[in-house]
Amino acid sequence: MTETAEKRSTRAQSTAPRRRRGVRDFLTLTLLPVPLLAATVTTAFAGGGTRRWFGGRAENQRVEAQAAKDAAAAAFYELDTAQRDLRISIETITAVDDSPAARRAVTDFQQLGARIDEVSGQYITAVDAHDLDRDDLEASAAARARTELTQAKDELGRTKADLERFAQGLGPLLGKAETQLARLAPSVERARQALLAATTALDGVRQSGLKADDLAGRLAALGPELTKLNQG
Repeated sequence: MTETAEKRSTRAQSTAPRRRRGVRDFLTLTLLPVPLLAATVTTAFAGGGTRRWFGGRAENQRVEAQAAKDAAAAAFYELDTAQRDLRISIETITAVDDSPAARRAVTDFQQLGARIDEVSGQYITAVDAHDLDRDDLEASAAARARTELTQAKDELGRTKADLERFAQGLGPLLGKAETQLARLAPSVERARQALLAATTALDGVRQSGLKADDLAGRLAALGPELTKLNQG
């Protein structure tokens, strides 16, 4: 027998036991009872936590609850943005309009604000009540979280719809206020320039050593109004 043939024979003899062991292990797993086989596979692939590797009802409920949480967060952000935009409109109206219609709009906006605070509080409570990242989250707890978060999202959406309808009703008042503000803009600028000139003149008089108590008193009396004017 040549040296090459001897080496092939030696390798064949050494690998034969390993092959037999592999076949025996495969047959052992194949012939295990189904429950025991399932437990073996689950143990082999467990990642150190209690979440099921193959998913399961609890994990599915967790995913659905997280989706409901994300949707509620989006609805909360949209409502907050709509409220901020509407507040600017209300401030625009009240800047030039003190009519009964304008005052009623302010009252209605305040009532809507109270409702927004209520539904926002319900949303925050629902979020704080459920920790969806817990490894031991039960399917029933995840389902309850999904239900409460979905309800919170729906309330936020309904409130936003009411806010948008209210904003549409403000159209005539807002348009009138914007027109008046546009007409006032040149007058406001002239008054601002007059304020600057008066302040500069007062500083010049004081630097020259002369008294200007009368002018200083007049400017001081107009202080609050001049401050608003300077701020636009």
